[in-house]
Amino acid sequence: MYMSGYAVECLLKTKLMRVYGCRTLRELETELQRRGVLAEQATVFTHQLELLLRLTQRLELLRQNRTLWPQFTLVNRWLPAWRYTADLSNQRDAEDFLEAVVQIMHWIESNV
Repeated sequence: MYMSGYAVECLLKTKLMRVYGCRTLRELETELQRRGVLAEQATVFTHQLELLLRLTQRLELLRQNRTLWPQFTLVNRWLPAWRYTADLSNQRDAEDFLEAVVQIMHWIESNV
């Protein structure tokens, strides 16, 4: 579960870099701030999936999807600190989380 959150994070950052024609995260951050999409004090060096999705300008589109929005809400609970938690969940919860990750990544690939 822990590693799958990074997969979503990296996909969102990759999509943002393609959309804005940037080769590095630092370049992306500068470009987003220059365009007023990202506040000066904010950063793309974050693990906050909802913020990254908002930067793609597709958050509302996903929110309108009654099937996938609950899946994103589940995925958005992810924290890098999960790596320190040995007893995070049971098998069913892990399977549900991983299935939600797959669905959200597919949506991002198709819609961002």
